[in-house]
Amino acid sequence: MDLDNVDLGWHCAPTFPGCERNDAVSVTTTEGIYVFSGAGKSDNDPHVCVLTDSYFFSNSTQKWSRLNTSTPVGLLGASATAISDQQLLFFGGYCKQTFDTLFAKLAHSQSPVEERAILDGFMSQPVEAYGWNQDLWLFDTQRSVWSKLAANPYPANCGAGLIRHDQKILLVEGEVKPGLRSLDTKAFQIMADGIITCDLLASIVDSKPNHEGIAGGYAGLVNNTPTIAGGAYFIGSQKRYQQGHWFSHQGLTKCYDNTIWQLHDSQWRNVGHLEQGQAYGMCVPLEQGMALIGGENQQGEAITNCFIISN
Repeated sequence: MDLDNVDLGWHCAPTFPGCERNDAVSVTTTEGIYVFSGAGKSDNDPHVCVLTDSYFFSNSTQKWSRLNTSTPVGLLGASATAISDQQLLFFGGYCKQTFDTLFAKLAHSQSPVEERAILDGFMSQPVEAYGWNQDLWLFDTQRSVWSKLAANPYPANCGAGLIRHDQKILLVEGEVKPGLRSLDTKAFQIMADGIITCDLLASIVDSKPNHEGIAGGYAGLVNNTPTIAGGAYFIGSQKRYQQGHWFSHQGLTKCYDNTIWQLHDSQWRNVGHLEQGQAYGMCVPLEQGMALIGGENQQGEAITNCFIISN
Protein backbone atom coordinates (compact mmCIF):
# COMPACT_ATOMS: atom_id res chain seq x y z
CA MET A 1 0.00 0.00 0.00
CA ASP A 2 1.48 3.32 -1.13
CA LEU A 3 0.22 5.89 1.36
CA ASP A 4 0.93 8.68 -1.12
CA ASN A 5 -1.38 6.94 -3.61
CA VAL A 6 -4.01 5.29 -1.45
CA ASP A 7 -6.51 5.20 -4.32
CA LEU A 8 -4.36 2.58 -6.03
CA GLY A 9 -5.25 0.17 -3.23
CA TRP A 10 -3.36 -2.92 -2.08
CA HIS A 11 -1.22 -5.02 -4.38
CA CYS A 12 0.62 -8.29 -3.80
CA ALA A 13 4.19 -8.10 -2.60
CA PRO A 14 6.66 -10.98 -3.23
CA THR A 15 5.47 -14.18 -1.57
CA PHE A 16 6.92 -15.01 1.85
CA PRO A 17 9.29 -17.97 1.29
CA GLY A 18 8.84 -19.74 4.63
CA CYS A 19 6.02 -22.05 5.67
CA GLU A 20 2.73 -20.61 6.87
CA ARG A 21 2.92 -19.47 10.49
CA ASN A 22 1.14 -17.66 13.31
CA ASP A 23 2.49 -15.12 15.82
CA ALA A 24 5.87 -14.60 14.18
CA VAL A 25 7.77 -11.54 15.40
CA SER A 26 8.67 -8.92 12.81
CA VAL A 27 11.06 -5.98 12.98
CA THR A 28 11.41 -3.12 10.51
CA THR A 29 14.58 -1.15 9.80
CA THR A 30 15.41 1.41 7.12
CA GLU A 31 16.74 -1.48 5.05
CA GLY A 32 13.73 -3.79 5.19
CA ILE A 33 11.65 -6.19 7.27
CA TYR A 34 12.86 -9.11 9.39
CA VAL A 35 10.60 -12.03 10.34
CA PHE A 36 11.54 -14.53 13.06
CA SER A 37 10.04 -17.72 14.49
CA GLY A 38 6.26 -18.19 14.89
CA ALA A 39 4.25 -21.41 15.09
CA GLY A 40 3.78 -23.60 12.05
CA LYS A 41 4.57 -26.90 10.37
CA SER A 42 7.41 -27.15 7.90
CA ASP A 43 7.84 -30.14 5.57
CA ASN A 44 10.20 -31.78 8.07
CA ASP A 45 8.00 -31.32 11.14
CA PRO A 46 5.66 -34.10 12.31
CA HIS A 47 3.32 -31.55 13.92
CA VAL A 48 2.95 -27.82 14.55
CA CYS A 49 5.91 -26.48 16.51
CA VAL A 50 7.75 -23.29 17.40
CA LEU A 51 9.80 -22.40 14.33
CA THR A 52 13.39 -21.19 14.56
CA ASP A 53 13.93 -19.89 11.01
CA SER A 54 14.36 -16.21 10.06
CA TYR A 55 13.87 -14.14 6.90
CA PHE A 56 14.61 -10.68 5.52
CA PHE A 57 12.74 -8.63 2.92
CA SER A 58 14.97 -6.01 1.30
CA ASN A 59 13.58 -2.59 0.44
CA SER A 60 16.19 -2.11 -2.27
CA THR A 61 15.81 -5.44 -4.09
CA GLN A 62 12.17 -6.14 -3.16
CA LYS A 63 13.17 -9.76 -2.52
CA TRP A 64 13.05 -12.18 0.40
CA SER A 65 16.05 -14.13 1.64
CA ARG A 66 16.43 -16.70 4.41
CA LEU A 67 18.93 -15.74 7.11
CA ASN A 68 21.74 -18.11 7.97
CA THR A 69 20.75 -18.36 11.61
CA SER A 70 18.38 -20.12 14.00
CA THR A 71 16.77 -18.33 16.89
CA PRO A 72 18.42 -19.29 20.21
CA VAL A 73 15.04 -19.55 21.98
CA GLY A 74 11.41 -19.72 20.94
CA LEU A 75 10.28 -16.28 19.81
CA LEU A 76 6.65 -17.20 19.16
CA GLY A 77 4.61 -14.22 20.38
CA ALA A 78 7.70 -12.20 21.28
CA SER A 79 8.04 -8.42 20.95
CA ALA A 80 10.98 -6.81 19.18
CA THR A 81 12.40 -3.50 18.00
CA ALA A 82 15.41 -2.22 16.08
CA ILE A 83 18.00 -0.37 18.14
CA SER A 84 19.75 0.33 14.85
CA ASP A 85 19.81 -1.23 11.38
CA GLN A 86 22.41 -3.65 12.75
CA GLN A 87 20.94 -4.48 16.17
CA LEU A 88 17.51 -5.98 16.90
CA LEU A 89 16.25 -6.43 20.47
CA PHE A 90 13.77 -9.16 21.52
CA PHE A 91 11.56 -9.53 24.60
CA GLY A 92 9.64 -12.64 25.69
CA GLY A 93 8.54 -15.53 23.52
CA TYR A 94 7.09 -18.99 24.03
CA CYS A 95 9.35 -21.82 25.22
CA LYS A 96 9.90 -24.12 22.22
CA GLN A 97 10.19 -27.30 24.31
CA THR A 98 6.96 -26.55 26.21
CA PHE A 99 5.00 -25.76 23.05
CA ASP A 100 6.37 -28.61 20.95
CA THR A 101 5.75 -31.16 23.71
CA LEU A 102 2.11 -30.07 23.96
CA PHE A 103 1.48 -30.37 20.23
CA ALA A 104 3.25 -33.73 20.04
CA LYS A 105 0.86 -35.03 22.69
CA LEU A 106 -2.13 -33.56 20.86
CA ALA A 107 -0.99 -35.10 17.57
CA HIS A 108 -0.97 -38.55 19.20
CA SER A 109 -4.23 -38.20 21.13
CA GLN A 110 -6.77 -40.88 20.32
CA SER A 111 -10.03 -39.08 21.02
CA PRO A 112 -11.56 -35.66 21.73
CA VAL A 113 -11.80 -36.65 25.40
CA GLU A 114 -8.06 -37.38 25.58
CA GLU A 115 -7.28 -34.15 23.72
CA ARG A 116 -9.41 -32.19 26.19
CA ALA A 117 -7.61 -33.80 29.12
CA ILE A 118 -4.22 -32.90 27.62
CA LEU A 119 -5.24 -29.27 27.17
CA ASP A 120 -6.80 -29.06 30.63
CA GLY A 121 -3.61 -30.37 32.20
CA PHE A 122 -1.49 -27.97 30.18
CA MET A 123 -3.57 -24.93 31.11
CA SER A 124 -3.76 -25.89 34.81
CA GLN A 125 -0.25 -24.69 35.66
CA PRO A 126 1.15 -21.54 37.30
CA VAL A 127 2.95 -18.85 35.31
CA GLU A 128 6.41 -20.19 36.11
CA ALA A 129 5.71 -23.64 34.60
CA TYR A 130 5.66 -22.43 30.98
CA GLY A 131 9.29 -21.34 30.87
CA TRP A 132 8.82 -18.39 28.54
CA ASN A 133 11.94 -16.53 27.46
CA GLN A 134 13.12 -14.44 30.40
CA ASP A 135 16.15 -12.88 28.68
CA LEU A 136 16.55 -9.85 26.43
CA TRP A 137 18.20 -11.13 23.26
CA LEU A 138 20.17 -9.04 20.77
CA PHE A 139 20.60 -10.04 17.12
CA ASP A 140 23.43 -8.55 15.05
CA THR A 141 22.11 -8.43 11.47
CA GLN A 142 25.56 -8.01 9.88
CA ARG A 143 27.27 -10.87 11.69
CA SER A 144 24.15 -13.04 12.22
CA VAL A 145 25.12 -13.42 15.88
CA TRP A 146 22.77 -13.72 18.86
CA SER A 147 23.74 -12.55 22.37
CA LYS A 148 22.01 -12.11 25.72
CA LEU A 149 21.83 -8.44 26.59
CA ALA A 150 20.23 -8.75 30.04
CA ALA A 151 17.76 -10.68 32.14
CA ASN A 152 14.20 -9.37 32.30
CA PRO A 153 13.32 -8.76 35.97
CA TYR A 154 9.60 -8.97 35.21
CA PRO A 155 7.52 -12.00 34.17
CA ALA A 156 8.12 -12.81 30.50
CA ASN A 157 5.39 -11.75 28.07
CA CYS A 158 3.89 -12.91 24.83
CA GLY A 159 1.66 -10.65 22.75
CA ALA A 160 2.72 -7.46 24.55
CA GLY A 161 2.40 -4.05 22.93
CA LEU A 162 5.81 -2.47 22.24
CA ILE A 163 6.19 1.32 21.98
CA ARG A 164 9.37 3.38 21.45
CA HIS A 165 9.09 6.67 23.35
CA ASP A 166 11.64 9.20 24.66
CA GLN A 167 14.61 6.83 24.31
CA LYS A 168 12.68 4.15 26.19
CA ILE A 169 11.09 0.90 25.09
CA LEU A 170 7.66 0.38 26.64
CA LEU A 171 6.10 -3.08 26.95
CA VAL A 172 2.38 -2.80 27.59
CA GLU A 173 0.77 -5.81 29.27
CA GLY A 174 0.53 -8.97 27.11
CA GLU A 175 0.15 -12.54 28.38
CA VAL A 176 2.15 -14.09 31.22
CA LYS A 177 0.60 -17.53 30.61
CA PRO A 178 -2.09 -18.78 28.23
CA GLY A 179 -5.31 -16.93 29.05
CA LEU A 180 -3.85 -14.65 31.75
CA ARG A 181 -2.70 -11.11 31.03
CA SER A 182 -0.10 -8.93 32.69
CA LEU A 183 -1.37 -5.70 34.25
CA ASP A 184 2.01 -3.96 34.03
CA THR A 185 3.51 -1.37 31.73
CA LYS A 186 7.30 -1.69 31.78
CA ALA A 187 9.94 0.74 30.52
CA PHE A 188 13.42 -0.38 29.41
CA GLN A 189 16.23 1.99 28.50
CA ILE A 190 19.68 1.16 27.13
CA MET A 191 22.21 3.56 28.68
CA ALA A 192 25.41 4.79 27.05
CA ASP A 193 27.47 2.26 29.02
CA GLY A 194 25.27 -0.61 27.79
CA ILE A 195 23.47 -1.05 31.11
CA ILE A 196 19.70 -1.53 30.80
CA THR A 197 17.45 0.22 33.28
CA CYS A 198 13.98 -1.18 34.00
CA ASP A 199 11.02 0.58 35.57
CA LEU A 200 7.33 0.01 36.10
CA LEU A 201 5.13 2.83 34.80
CA ALA A 202 1.50 3.57 35.55
CA SER A 203 -0.86 0.69 34.79
CA ILE A 204 -4.22 0.83 33.02
CA VAL A 205 -5.70 -0.98 36.02
CA ASP A 206 -4.93 2.17 38.09
CA SER A 207 -7.49 3.99 35.92
CA LYS A 208 -9.88 1.05 35.48
CA PRO A 209 -9.88 -1.24 38.56
CA ASN A 210 -11.64 -4.14 36.79
CA HIS A 211 -9.17 -4.11 33.88
CA GLU A 212 -8.07 -7.65 32.93
CA GLY A 213 -5.01 -6.75 30.85
CA ILE A 214 -4.57 -6.71 27.07
CA ALA A 215 -2.91 -9.14 24.69
CA GLY A 216 -2.68 -8.60 20.95
CA GLY A 217 -3.43 -4.87 21.18
CA TYR A 218 -2.42 -2.24 18.61
CA ALA A 219 0.39 -0.18 20.16
CA GLY A 220 2.27 2.89 18.96
CA LEU A 221 2.54 6.67 19.21
CA VAL A 222 -0.11 9.25 18.37
CA ASN A 223 1.14 12.83 18.61
CA ASN A 224 4.20 11.41 20.44
CA THR A 225 1.91 9.90 23.09
CA PRO A 226 2.01 6.17 23.94
CA THR A 227 -1.23 4.65 22.69
CA ILE A 228 -2.73 1.16 22.77
CA ALA A 229 -6.06 0.19 21.23
CA GLY A 230 -8.17 -2.95 21.19
CA GLY A 231 -6.75 -6.25 22.42
CA ALA A 232 -8.26 -9.38 23.93
CA TYR A 233 -8.74 -10.71 27.48
CA PHE A 234 -10.91 -12.95 29.65
CA ILE A 235 -13.21 -11.29 32.20
CA GLY A 236 -12.66 -12.86 35.60
CA SER A 237 -9.28 -14.46 34.82
CA GLN A 238 -7.29 -12.22 37.20
CA LYS A 239 -9.50 -13.04 40.18
CA ARG A 240 -9.54 -16.75 39.40
CA TYR A 241 -5.76 -16.91 39.19
CA GLN A 242 -5.37 -15.02 42.47
CA GLN A 243 -7.66 -17.61 44.04
CA GLY A 244 -5.35 -20.41 42.90
CA HIS A 245 -7.27 -21.54 39.82
CA TRP A 246 -4.30 -21.98 37.46
CA PHE A 247 -6.62 -22.63 34.49
CA SER A 248 -7.68 -19.04 34.96
CA HIS A 249 -9.74 -18.64 31.79
CA GLN A 250 -11.55 -21.98 31.95
CA GLY A 251 -15.19 -21.48 30.93
CA LEU A 252 -14.68 -17.75 30.32
CA THR A 253 -15.42 -15.95 27.07
CA LYS A 254 -12.60 -14.14 25.30
CA CYS A 255 -13.52 -10.47 24.98
CA TYR A 256 -12.26 -8.19 22.21
CA ASP A 257 -11.91 -4.61 23.41
CA ASN A 258 -12.49 -1.42 21.43
CA THR A 259 -11.01 1.04 23.94
CA ILE A 260 -8.22 3.44 22.94
CA TRP A 261 -5.85 4.21 25.84
CA GLN A 262 -3.14 6.89 26.01
CA LEU A 263 -0.46 7.48 28.64
CA HIS A 264 -0.76 11.14 29.68
CA ASP A 265 1.15 12.63 32.64
CA SER A 266 1.87 9.24 34.23
CA GLN A 267 -1.74 8.09 33.87
CA TRP A 268 -3.51 5.93 31.28
CA ARG A 269 -6.64 7.64 29.98
CA ASN A 270 -9.52 6.38 27.84
CA VAL A 271 -9.45 8.75 24.85
CA GLY A 272 -11.83 7.02 22.47
CA HIS A 273 -13.08 3.79 20.94
CA LEU A 274 -12.64 1.76 17.78
CA GLU A 275 -15.71 0.93 15.71
CA GLN A 276 -15.60 -2.63 17.09
CA GLY A 277 -13.55 -4.78 19.42
CA GLN A 278 -10.53 -6.23 17.66
CA ALA A 279 -7.09 -7.72 18.31
CA TYR A 280 -4.11 -9.57 16.83
CA GLY A 281 -3.56 -7.33 13.82
CA MET A 282 -0.63 -5.15 12.80
CA CYS A 283 0.12 -1.60 13.93
CA VAL A 284 2.29 0.54 11.64
CA PRO A 285 3.71 3.92 12.73
CA LEU A 286 2.91 6.89 10.51
CA GLU A 287 3.75 10.59 10.75
CA GLN A 288 0.10 11.40 11.47
CA GLY A 289 -0.39 8.58 14.01
CA MET A 290 -0.66 4.81 13.70
CA ALA A 291 -2.31 2.52 11.17
CA LEU A 292 -4.31 -0.50 12.34
CA ILE A 293 -4.21 -3.29 9.77
CA GLY A 294 -6.19 -6.52 10.00
CA GLY A 295 -6.73 -8.70 13.04
CA GLU A 296 -9.89 -10.46 14.15
CA ASN A 297 -13.16 -9.51 15.86
CA GLN A 298 -15.27 -10.96 18.68
CA GLN A 299 -16.61 -13.64 16.34
CA GLY A 300 -13.11 -14.76 15.36
CA GLU A 301 -13.58 -13.36 11.85
CA ALA A 302 -10.66 -11.84 9.97
CA ILE A 303 -10.88 -8.04 9.71
CA THR A 304 -10.05 -6.54 6.32
CA ASN A 305 -10.68 -2.90 7.25
CA CYS A 306 -7.72 -0.61 7.94
CA PHE A 307 -7.78 2.48 10.15
CA ILE A 308 -5.54 5.39 11.08
CA ILE A 309 -5.67 6.71 14.63
CA SER A 310 -4.61 10.35 14.87
CA ASN A 311 -5.29 13.40 17.01
